Amino acid sequence: MPAAVAMVVGTSLLLLRPAPELPIPAAVFLDVGQGDAALIVGSSSEIILVDGGPDPAILAHKLSALGIDRIDLLVISHPHTDHIGGLETIVARLPVGMVWHSDYRPAGQQLAEVLAALEERGALIRTPEPGQRMTLGSIGLEVIGPLRRYASPNDQSLVFTAHVGATTVLFTGDIEQIAQHELGPLSADILKVPHQGAATSDLRWLAAAHPFIAIISVGPNDYGHPAPEVVATLAAAGALVLRTDQRGDVVIPLR
Repeated sequence: MPAAVAMVVGTSLLLLRPAPELPIPAAVFLDVGQGDAALIVGSSSEIILVDGGPDPAILAHKLSALGIDRIDLLVISHPHTDHIGGLETIVARLPVGMVWHSDYRPAGQQLAEVLAALEERGALIRTPEPGQRMTLGSIGLEVIGPLRRYASPNDQSLVFTAHVGATTVLFTGDIEQIAQHELGPLSADILKVPHQGAATSDLRWLAAAHPFIAIISVGPNDYGHPAPEVVATLAAAGALVLRTDQRGDVVIPLR
């Protein structure tokens, strides 16, 4: 187990709400309700935002409380409102250096407007390919998927890993069984569980990741998220399962 993760588990330094001072480097999974938004903050204060949740006001409050005044890389996993609805606040308030998105077509008006506004403000808009790697300060990034064009925007989610020191964080968007089967087993120290922990994942695929920490970004919902079998599978595989609806913002130091 990497020392950073062992330290987190051993001392229960898993959530700070509100976070009076953000540990650096850190992975931060924001409690934005029924949706996804997460930060990776590098040791030189480089900032990656992955998705924006459903509500601009909630995301604006979260970022302001953490002292975030810019985004070096914005990753938009796919164009569903529970992942991009909050990005209106980014367009209006914060400078963004680069944007990654999965180029799902048709993207829909909401994403098209977000991308157009960000490009107008000077952001570089990119669709990274599987296998592409990039280093952003102390953060190493590797794109894993999507491997092809899918009919489902969930399976078309941009999947990537962020490496900080010896710790690997796997971001999975909302990928479901078809994309999971094609990607094959992926391992990570910290797993962002797909699709709010819905019963749309292959349980064997989840177990094969063998994460030390599994984050389920979820809020009050009528969909049955997270599915009990997903939580049980991850726990049986040895993961500490943390839900944002129960824990609030989850802050994991990556020292």
